[in-house]
This record gives sequence, C-alpha cells and structure tokens, in this order.
Amino acid sequence: MKTDPKYDLKFQYTKVLEISAIISLVIIIGLMMAFKRFDVNVKLRTVEAPPIQVEDIPITRTIKKIEVPVKPTIPIEDPEIDEEDNLNIPDVDIFDPMIAPPPPPPSIEDEMVPFFKVEVKPNMVGGDQAIADYIIKYNLFPKMAQEAGVSGTVMIGFVVDVDGSTKDVKILQEKPVGLGFGEAGVKVMQAMRFSPGMQRDKPVKVLMQQPIKFTIE
Repeated sequence: MKTDPKYDLKFQYTKVLEISAIISLVIIIGLMMAFKRFDVNVKLRTVEAPPIQVEDIPITRTIKKIEVPVKPTIPIEDPEIDEEDNLNIPDVDIFDPMIAPPPPPPSIEDEMVPFFKVEVKPNMVGGDQAIADYIIKYNLFPKMAQEAGVSGTVMIGFVVDVDGSTKDVKILQEKPVGLGFGEAGVKVMQAMRFSPGMQRDKPVKVLMQQPIKFTIE
C-alpha cells in the first residue's frame, strides 16, 4: 500500500529542513549585500610630542693656578747708619763681685800621672820581698785557703802619693774569688811605702797596680 506524501511525516520533515536552509541562505546573502558598503574609518591622531631643546653646555675643566714664587727681599743698608753705632760693647770698667774668678791651674803636686807616663817611677821600699815579709809577719795568708791547700793571686790598684804613701787601695782582680785573697792584698799594699814619682823635677801622684801571689809551701 503506497503512502500519500502529504501525510508522510518523514517526508514533511525533510521538506521543512530544505525550506529553512534556503531561507537562512537568503537572509545571509541579504545581510552581506546590505553591509557591503560599510566602511570603518579609523582616524589616527598623531600625538604631537613636545620639542626637545638641546642646550650646548661648554666643557669645564679645572685649571691649576700657578703660584709664582715671591722674590726674597734683599735688605739695603742705609749709608747714613754707622755700623759702629749698632755694636753692643760691654763696659769693661764695671766690676761685678758676684762673678767668680776662674779656678787656678792645678799644681804639679795635684796632678795624677799614670805609671807608664811618669818620668821617674815610684819604687817600693824593700822591693817585692817586703810584701812577702809583711804577709808572713802578720800571718795574712787566708785561713780558709790555707786549710784547703789553695794558692791564689790578686791584682791591687792604688795611688802613690807625693810623700810615698799609698791611698785609694782597691781590688782589681782576685782568683779564686771568695777565699780572702783580695782583702789580704789590700792590707799589704796599705802598709807599703814608695819613693815618690817625679814629673818635671817635682813629686806627683802616680796611679799604679801591683800583683800579689799567695803560694802554699
């Protein structure tokens, strides 16, 4: 049995779609024709930039100031001024009692002469034997060294005065130290007497040295 196309729903649906497509196409074409002459005018406005002014600045540099040395002034003597008027001459006629007179030159007796410079050297009265005799007579050999059986040597320095006596007697060297040889040597030389030293035919003080040996027999 053949169906009438007028009552066939599938046929009607297809026909409606075709008609709708045709109508949409016509509307689109009409819109395109209507807006074909529409022009979009974009006006660009130029932004005017402010003018830039360039200032010509001169180049600055530090200029060192050159100092000119000042010429020294040379004093000019006044011919009218006499040089003798500027001299300060002390008054030699004025006597000042507060000024002490210069000391007198030392006499020949007060002069200290070393042994190797004196013209006539002092001589010990009795010679070296006088030293040995004095040590034995007064038993000046140190007891501690004598008990230990130790010998010793001492160097004594002294001054022979103008009268031949000794003074300023002192120990210069002692070996061995601490056994009493130095003290014994001082006592010996304080007791010795000398003929005075002579310088320019006058007695003088003479600085001398004397070694003394203490030997165990």
